[in-house]
Amino acid sequence: MKKLILLMVLLLIPTMVIADSVTVKVGVVGENNEQWEQLIIPTLKEEGIEIELVKFSDYVVPNQALFDGEVDLNAFQHHNFLNNWNETHGGDLVAIADTLIAPLCVYSEKIKSIDELKEGDSIAIMNDPVNEARALRMLESNGLIKLREDTTELATVADIVENKLNLVFVEMEAALTASALHDPQIAAGFLNGTHARDAGYKNVDALLIEQYDPDNKDMQGIVNVIAAKKDRVDEPAFARIIEIYHSEEMRELFAEVYADIYLPAF
Repeated sequence: MKKLILLMVLLLIPTMVIADSVTVKVGVVGENNEQWEQLIIPTLKEEGIEIELVKFSDYVVPNQALFDGEVDLNAFQHHNFLNNWNETHGGDLVAIADTLIAPLCVYSEKIKSIDELKEGDSIAIMNDPVNEARALRMLESNGLIKLREDTTELATVADIVENKLNLVFVEMEAALTASALHDPQIAAGFLNGTHARDAGYKNVDALLIEQYDPDNKDMQGIVNVIAAKKDRVDEPAFARIIEIYHSEEMRELFAEVYADIYLPAF
């Protein structure tokens, strides 16, 4: 009788695992997904949580896909970008966890120092409001341009009041600035961590690096996040993802894989 009961239990176990299994689709941008592929996915698979990475090539689609329910989470943007998207699209997406800091950098295939920029040189710059503003603030802090005193957080090239080298700003989608560096007409360009790493650049190669001060509350907006819809933030599978992302094992992975590219924000 005991053997029969044991056999019945063993037969039921696979069914129970399948019934309790969960699939979470996570929208990401680019190919820098080692934190998911090497740690989160294999760890949660053992618990019956399947993580499916849905890869996007730009910053335009992932939030709409999350809003429309095509993915369950996304992990590609910082607080400022998410907040701006919600404001302009009437969204209800929420940051459920901080992940990393990806400093904005200026790279070039033509010059070795920012001091080598010449009169009328062209600079490739992102065209989304948040990252364009970050780029312009970097140039202003390095004395290359001056913005209007009453400029809002979302500064644009139209807010430039002084441009001593008459630099030309070529605005484009963030995914395109890396390839623009090989354009003979582009002297330098802004890249963020994801696209820089995909293109083979590291922070040490940069002419300028955005300086992150963890004690400056005004800079908390550039911390990257995992985002979810407001009505789903308390799902247990999401909580487990956050626990693993904020683990000591993840810190070790960052030190090994993302050194000189990303900083952990946990």
